[in-house]
Amino acid sequence: MAEPPTAQVLADGEGRAAEPRARGLVALAPAPEDRPATVEALLRRHAEDVHRLVWRLLGPGAAEADVEDLCQQVFMALHIGFAKFRGDSKASTWVYGVASRVVYRELRRRSYHRRMVRALEAEVAALLDQPSPAPNQETRLELAEVWRRLMRVHPKKRVVFILHDLEGLTGREIAEALEIKEPTVHTRLFHARRELARALEASR
Repeated sequence: MAEPPTAQVLADGEGRAAEPRARGLVALAPAPEDRPATVEALLRRHAEDVHRLVWRLLGPGAAEADVEDLCQQVFMALHIGFAKFRGDSKASTWVYGVASRVVYRELRRRSYHRRMVRALEAEVAALLDQPSPAPNQETRLELAEVWRRLMRVHPKKRVVFILHDLEGLTGREIAEALEIKEPTVHTRLFHARRELARALEASR
């Protein structure tokens, strides 16, 4: 399935360069992609994946402190759940599922979600108010606008969009990660893409 242009903007734009980097564990050597023997090995392998995914799910309006706090919650959930992980799915799929569920619980809090959207609204306004456009202002504005519209897509659908179009998981992997049926994944992805495309079209 071809990647939509909006996903390419998000993946190639400054948002990727601006992502906060995970601290500590990512400096360690990664382990091979099979079931890790210990939770520490799991974290060594996937700490930066978790950090990137949390940042993307929250959106660039999130403060680094929020990203770090949720990463710690994900790591704690991985510690707690590791004993029950039997390797029925890939370790990476399981990690993505745990991380997505932790962040989704936060995104369901309306006050938290509104704060993320307000931060992006402020960034767009600041870029528009600059008297003389900087060389990369147009790119930054386009990226911020895409993120702002994406943050208005329901978290349930936005999680699927980010896992599929930005993180590159298949429909089957997302279904396993989120513990939902694969047709549900494709339905949510379809609606997320359509809502985002319509919102961007309406803003032009």
